[in-house]
Amino acid sequence: MHLHNVHIKNIKQANEDDRLAIFVGAGISKSSDTDYLSLPSWSDLITELKSDLAITEELDYLKLAQLYYLEFGEQTYNQTLKKYFPEDITPSSLHRTILKVSPRVIITTNWDSIIENAIEQEGYLYDTICTDKDLVSSTSPNKFIKIHGDFKNHNIVFKEDDYLNYSRNFPLIENNIKSIFSTHTVLFLGYSYNDINLKHIMKWMQSHSSSAPPMYLVNFKTDKPQESYLRNHGITTLVLDSESYSIDEIQHLEKRSALTQSFLTYIMQDDRAVDPNDEQEVISFIYERIQHLKQLSSITHNQIRGAITNCGFRYDDDGLSILELFKTQGVLTTDNCNTTRLLHEKFLEILSRIDLFCEDEKEKFYRKNSRLTDVLSILALANIKGVILPNDNDSGKIMYFVNEKIGSAQNLEQQDRKHISFSEYECKSNDFIKFLSSESYERYKFGEDELAFKKNSELILACKRHKIYSMLLIALFNKNSILWRLKYSFYKENRKEFEKETEVELQDEFFKFPKSEIKKNQVLYDFLALHSVHQKANECTKKILELTKTVESIKAGGMSFNNNADEPTSTHINLLMFALKNHIMIDQHAPYKAVMRDFVKISVLRQSLKEIVKLNQYEFYSAIQFYSSKELQSELRVFSKNEGSNQLRLNASDECSEWIVSTILPNLTDRLIKDRSLSDGHETKFANSVRLLAFLDLSDTHISKVMSEFSRLITSSSTTIGIYEAINEFLAHQYSLFKREIETDVLINILNTVIDKITSQTAHGWDQHAILNGSIGNLYGYIGVVKGEYTDKDRVRRLVSELETYKPEDQRKFSRSLLYSIFNISNANVRNIIKKFIEGVISQPKTKGIDDWEFEFWSVAVDFKDFETETVKKLDEYLEQFRDGKSFSSQLYSLKRLTQHLISKKGIDELESLNKELGDLIERYKRWPNRSSI
Repeated sequence: MHLHNVHIKNIKQANEDDRLAIFVGAGISKSSDTDYLSLPSWSDLITELKSDLAITEELDYLKLAQLYYLEFGEQTYNQTLKKYFPEDITPSSLHRTILKVSPRVIITTNWDSIIENAIEQEGYLYDTICTDKDLVSSTSPNKFIKIHGDFKNHNIVFKEDDYLNYSRNFPLIENNIKSIFSTHTVLFLGYSYNDINLKHIMKWMQSHSSSAPPMYLVNFKTDKPQESYLRNHGITTLVLDSESYSIDEIQHLEKRSALTQSFLTYIMQDDRAVDPNDEQEVISFIYERIQHLKQLSSITHNQIRGAITNCGFRYDDDGLSILELFKTQGVLTTDNCNTTRLLHEKFLEILSRIDLFCEDEKEKFYRKNSRLTDVLSILALANIKGVILPNDNDSGKIMYFVNEKIGSAQNLEQQDRKHISFSEYECKSNDFIKFLSSESYERYKFGEDELAFKKNSELILACKRHKIYSMLLIALFNKNSILWRLKYSFYKENRKEFEKETEVELQDEFFKFPKSEIKKNQVLYDFLALHSVHQKANECTKKILELTKTVESIKAGGMSFNNNADEPTSTHINLLMFALKNHIMIDQHAPYKAVMRDFVKISVLRQSLKEIVKLNQYEFYSAIQFYSSKELQSELRVFSKNEGSNQLRLNASDECSEWIVSTILPNLTDRLIKDRSLSDGHETKFANSVRLLAFLDLSDTHISKVMSEFSRLITSSSTTIGIYEAINEFLAHQYSLFKREIETDVLINILNTVIDKITSQTAHGWDQHAILNGSIGNLYGYIGVVKGEYTDKDRVRRLVSELETYKPEDQRKFSRSLLYSIFNISNANVRNIIKKFIEGVISQPKTKGIDDWEFEFWSVAVDFKDFETETVKKLDEYLEQFRDGKSFSSQLYSLKRLTQHLISKKGIDELESLNKELGDLIERYKRWPNRSSI
């Protein structure tokens, strides 16, 4: 690389690191000259002073100014100088460009107010420092320092005494400037080789450390002796000429000012420092734009797009993407930069040439140009499988340079499963930062929030210490996610310990980063601040509406064409794995969850015109992880048994089905058995997994494994209503959709598990609720459908023996639910045991509450008792309490159904009038919904 370009890169890097100081001399002020106003040069000012003093010999400028002050006094001295510097001078485009560079410090020896005017007009945040008092009160890290004072503060530095007394008059400013030389790269603009101010500044620099950052002086002619003199003082001269810096578009400025402005513009663009004919520099140019991303374990398409600029993506049906680098004649974008695009063309030429190499030639090239290997490795972190090459044929087929650092989609899926299998993942990295990140995330994932918070706090300190800003930003975001659960979760016992912990103001922390790190991590911040997530949510909503209309149109006979149909799949995988692999605790944030759900909806909608909807493993994971049970039930309704039109089927690859059955379901079962806390959401995830499996045409082997997990979970104390209902739905859909023949022994084994929980007194409230309210009714039904027969009379004897210890009302409930269900699928021996018990319950004295009436009519309905005529009179008396409309019981609905059944199925006409009255009571209640009920 040319030495001049190396110096430009140093200046740019210093600016990105917030360590650039620009010294502005009189030559910059001259850029504001107009036809009617011209600011003085030093020689103009000195000529007038000499004329007024009638001095002809050459004197030192400082001495001349001192003599003028002594001869004419302070007032005349000040008036003479001030008339050359009117306050309303308009800033030039060069002044505005200096501000656009946004150096940490701008220092000037000028007295004019042009830069202040530019700061005010352009709205830049700089504190203006003219006195030590200004420096003390300054709060902004960005400072504009007028080291030679100004007319407003009556403290200009010009005469000899001013320089001699500078340390006494400006002690803080002097020390501050000296410290800047030790910590900042300094760029001098608008100074000539013989500038008196430059010489004075060089005296300050004599004592600064030899290891201080570099200093540069911009000039416009080569003067070897002067350059050697400056180099001896640590200042490198950068000579600007029109061959290196174009000034065609800056005709409004005189040549020197135009060259300076062009030079500063190139500093901001940074790609000017690359020789397009040097392939190593071109490759390094691409690498340097994305190298900061390699700190992460996965990166998004937006991060690549923001870092490289002037690029886009094509998407393949395998879920991977292909990078497209826009050329000078390529796609128009808002970030259009011809220089960048020219370098893209050169990079693509290099890839096209490599693409024709044999394997040995490629290997040699990679060894020589290791940066290209680094580029491909970083692109692989975003699942980018190649770079589109220039297409010289007419086939229209996309040709791309294959990224050998990324495996096949199938291999990537296999690697990704450790992140989406709900298993505990052990980080084996030797990287302490990544180890802490993994530890904190794993504890958070499994509800161990206090330990997660501790590890994350250690991670924050480590990232700050090692200045790993991307990981720090994620850790700060994660702190809030963990704190939210610790402070506000109903299930946390030690909430008070964390109530005083303050949550992170992510934006404030982000803007404390160095300027270069803010730029590098802007896309990451937008994701963590949910800005880009909300944007993606809006895009998904529009996509769903568009697809819905398209489906309706096609069904009506229309046509549709979409040339970017695979984008949602690729983006879904990219955003999902970005969060998981980087341990971002974003799963509880509603916008992100909504986006993940929308990607599943989009996939279903896209395939809904086909007979089969095939989801990939990432879509199955999102359906399990981000849906509530009710939301998923609603989403899956399209796959339910449909007699009216073509049946829509849910499908998965064999590998995916095996993964859900043999990995996800057992992992979730393990988590439920190990931790009964509802706060971690494993119950919902398990139920969602079961509901998804319910619609898959599973093999007998898979069915056996699923039923085994059901049995294992029911045996435990971790069952809930939601789990029983999901199992019930699984059985219903497997039979209705596929007429699945589940082995009788498997079904009866689960039933035995339920019975044993009752007899061993390990059944908790949710178990009993599920049993009594039909939440496992399909289990008995399935045994009947496959012509199974329950024969375990000893187990039933133990069951009824346990039930005999229950209260009468509980015995009636179990008789109507569990016992009668077993009765219907049992042999004669078991039936006799159950019938004897139920008849005993029937014979017990009753209080004739509504539960008693339900049981009474149920006993008649199932032929365990004959109907007694006197029952009509007793029921009529019972209903008296409801006739005034002041009270109501929802169980009247059940009573109405039972009386209707006895009338229509048993021919008991005596109940018709009471059945009608029950209907009237119910209708009246519906019209007065605010009535109390019991």
